[in-house]
Amino acid sequence: MVINKLSSHPTQTSLQLHPLPMIGVILGLILVSGGAGWWLSRLDNKEQFSGDTVSAATATPISVKTAIVRLLSVETNRILTGTVEPLETVTLSSRVMGHVRQLTVQEGDRVSAGETLVVIDVADIQAQGSQALAGVNMAQSNYQTAQARLQEARAQLLEAEAELADARLEQKRMRMLQEEGAVSQQLLDKANTRVQMTQARIQQIKAGISQSQSSMNQAQAQVKQAQAQVNQVSANLNYGTIVAPFDGVITRKHTEVGAMAGAGQPLLTLESSDRLRFSTQVPESLITQIRQGQKVSVHLDALNQDLPGTVSQIIPSADPATRNFTVKVALDQTAQVIPGMFGRLKLGNRPITKQPGNRAVLMISKSAIVQQFGITGVYKVVDGETSFQPITTGKTYGSDIEVFSGLKQGDQLVINPSPALKDNTPVQLN
Repeated sequence: MVINKLSSHPTQTSLQLHPLPMIGVILGLILVSGGAGWWLSRLDNKEQFSGDTVSAATATPISVKTAIVRLLSVETNRILTGTVEPLETVTLSSRVMGHVRQLTVQEGDRVSAGETLVVIDVADIQAQGSQALAGVNMAQSNYQTAQARLQEARAQLLEAEAELADARLEQKRMRMLQEEGAVSQQLLDKANTRVQMTQARIQQIKAGISQSQSSMNQAQAQVKQAQAQVNQVSANLNYGTIVAPFDGVITRKHTEVGAMAGAGQPLLTLESSDRLRFSTQVPESLITQIRQGQKVSVHLDALNQDLPGTVSQIIPSADPATRNFTVKVALDQTAQVIPGMFGRLKLGNRPITKQPGNRAVLMISKSAIVQQFGITGVYKVVDGETSFQPITTGKTYGSDIEVFSGLKQGDQLVINPSPALKDNTPVQLN
């Protein structure tokens, strides 16, 4: 039994080791066949690449038009925002105190120049007018009385001067007669006394004339003062009626009927509706590009419309905080335009290379741009062949477009490239 077990082991062992050489042979055949296939594929690709190279080298060049990438200077910040405002706006107020008796308009009403808007009760002013008129009459009466006294005093003066002349004549005659002894000294003294008394009377009359003249001047001044009060009251009576100074629209009402109106208190706000202008703030870097009388265009977002305008006013003083200048543009067309609308001022496209605020950009023709697989690019001409170059574009300027990246100044680009144009295509410049 022992012998049988020992004799059976070699046979079992040989049966278990027999498949290993077969597996190795199979793996070897697989590796050999794979290597042969890889070598054959490399050989085919090499032959195909060699054939493509030969065909590309021998292809006929395509005639194309080209353009050069340029470095240009363009203006920046050319859109300025602002607001439409009326050319004339005024807040009507009262110059006298009184109750609002009539208010003939409402907000939004259109009014004409000279139309009555507000009437204020001026009964107190009318009473003051009556009192001032009475003062005028009294002053005139005083003036007339002083004038009559002056005339009477002048008449008395003439009479006294005549009497003085007669007294002096008699005094002279008495002196001559007394020297001859024809009359006594008493008669001469009497003649001298008459002359002195007449002279004193004349002096008194002249003083009365001066006083009457002064009284008359004072009465005349009182007349003028009283008349001025009458004129003032009359003007205040006129101020009680408030009229529209120009054609426009009532945009705000500050009071109601029955309310007390005081001097300087706002009553109504009136704005001109037909004459409008656009007001904007211009940075100091662009103020040199705007001049009086310049034609500009204003875009109103609410109307989606461009309106022509003319620069009518440039405030020659900048805001110290923002360094902006206020510019007013008179609008040529105001149909459907309402004060308060938001707008944008478009400055003219005037390339000014040395103005502050300009920047140099790369510019190409829009006709050179192509799209490949959603990528924006151009075909450059390098050593007589085309090369697709992805680019990043910016703002459009007419038929040109700004390029941020992908190109440099002097690059030569294909214009209006054919859809069949590919990389490494030989081209001939037309």
